[in-house]
Amino acid sequence: MTNIPIRQTILATLAFTFSNWQKLLEMSIFPLLAAIPFITILPELMTILQSQLFGVGEIQEYPRFYELYLLLFDYAYMALIINIYRFVVSGPQSVARLGVVFPNLRLGRFFLLFIVLSIATQFPIFISPFLVPIIYFLLIPISLNLVSLANDMSYKKIKLSLSVQFGVLIIKLGVPVVLVGLIILLGAGEIIFWSAMLLIIYWMAISFALCYKVIMANNSTQNH
Repeated sequence: MTNIPIRQTILATLAFTFSNWQKLLEMSIFPLLAAIPFITILPELMTILQSQLFGVGEIQEYPRFYELYLLLFDYAYMALIINIYRFVVSGPQSVARLGVVFPNLRLGRFFLLFIVLSIATQFPIFISPFLVPIIYFLLIPISLNLVSLANDMSYKKIKLSLSVQFGVLIIKLGVPVVLVGLIILLGAGEIIFWSAMLLIIYWMAISFALCYKVIMANNSTQNH
């Protein structure tokens, strides 16, 4: 496979989202409930971080059970991503009612790879933010295994051409970057900003899973 159809995949992501928005909302119920405790203390955490980083206001202690709430939030985020990957690749029958995802060996493998990739993509922020898209680009073949693991498939080495990797990067991150840029340019309010951040999570997961389907289908055809 030499290229991935960028325009068609973007349109397919939009079409999939609009035609399946009810199912997407249903599978988000369990992750949302698990994330609520952390969301409720998020404003307080933002105030604490501002006081620690910029010396604004008095330095306060972190809320009680902060670590537990953060762990639940991470679990909720992974559950949502797993549900979306399953839905896009394997269909609605692969997702449990209300998006329930119980801890198991499959989730453990997904969790380990997810943590490794998160550290690898976030660490460059401390050096230079411009390194983040480069690291994302380099890790795309490995990241595709998150979709495999979410769908009960084993980890495997995925080889991609540079043009395909660049196409996936544009589809997954290009649209969110443009959206965030427009929000900042227009000076939109905080509610609109956080709503856009939520939509970006769905966009990145759906578009990435669709890219995975295209790549795997093409590789399967070439192997035959």
